[in-house]
Amino acid sequence: MATSTPGIENPQYMVGPLRFEWDQGRGLLLCEGIPLVAMTVETTMASFMAGIHKMVGTERFQLALYGAGEEVVENEWNVFFKPEPTFEAGVRRIGAAANLVGLGHWQLTYLNREKKEARFQVRNSWEALYQRALGVCWGTSSLAGRFAGFCSILFGTNCWAEQTAFLARGDEYDEFLVRPSTRTIAGQLDQLISNDKATRADLDAALERLKQEVHERKQAEERLKQEIHDRKQTEQLLLDKIEIIRRQEESIRAMSTPILQLWQGILALPVIGRVDSRRANQMLESLLDRIVRTQARFTILDLTGVDEIDTSAADHLLKVVRAASLLGTRCVVSGISPHMAQTIVGLELDLTELTAFSTLEAALRFALRTEQARQGIARPQPQAQSNGGPKPPT
Repeated sequence: MATSTPGIENPQYMVGPLRFEWDQGRGLLLCEGIPLVAMTVETTMASFMAGIHKMVGTERFQLALYGAGEEVVENEWNVFFKPEPTFEAGVRRIGAAANLVGLGHWQLTYLNREKKEARFQVRNSWEALYQRALGVCWGTSSLAGRFAGFCSILFGTNCWAEQTAFLARGDEYDEFLVRPSTRTIAGQLDQLISNDKATRADLDAALERLKQEVHERKQAEERLKQEIHDRKQTEQLLLDKIEIIRRQEESIRAMSTPILQLWQGILALPVIGRVDSRRANQMLESLLDRIVRTQARFTILDLTGVDEIDTSAADHLLKVVRAASLLGTRCVVSGISPHMAQTIVGLELDLTELTAFSTLEAALRFALRTEQARQGIARPQPQAQSNGGPKPPT
């Protein structure tokens, strides 16, 4: 029952959950503060809609109203559905308000969330009433657009509403079946154009959409170009870092396998720390290259800095000795500790080709004496002072 608020110049009435007010100063009818317009459905509204239909035709008329229904969905969802715990409760709430402003009595008669389907029934909406007064049946498309929009949000996919009953045709109510679909307003308009049913307005709309698509594609291309540019910069930075790491590895490898020229024709390779297969290969590669370049006749493999040795490490070191011998240089070993000697003996390796000395000094003296005997020189002469080489020990 409507109630008025006394003492207020503008009459106000509560009808169900809605507050109506007549602002006589501005000449407005308000519902919850929102301006409304009152028209006679069967005369003024019917004539108004018939004029629009005559200009645009049934298909565009239906699509326009369908789109108008879709456009209000987001706002109505936030106002009527979000505060409610369920979709069904939201339909009841918005249906109660719709029934008071001429949109008809709404009822959700079927909802299947797994199949993503819903069915709505509407009685006495303004669309159905004016069409029945005109004796036509164009469909209540604005309600169809609303229900499709609500279900699109609920199901998380694009939906389309198909009207299955028509009050204007004599049915008891308007009925709508909503299901997921690829149909859209834009797609339907494109279909009209492709079927040679386009109007100037359709062509203008299509042209605007094409311009928008071209603009969006250009923006996408610009973003892609920027991404490619950024990616190339990133790749170049990574390549620069890889090059730095490679140089650092070479420096570390050079420091881990320093090859010293103690005397003319005499090289020394001090080994410090753990020897594994990778490091042994590095040692072998560096040493063989240096032997070839210097034509060294002696190579001293100094193990003073190696605390422990296992079978694998000992085998790697013997491979270095054998490889050096193949290039015409005699390889001797120095600096073997007592503990290391016990380990090597316990490994039962073939050491017949191995010449060993306790210290690097002893190995160097042996190499110098051997060279002296080979050259028939009573005493090895030091290299010229200009090359900065060391003097031979006595």
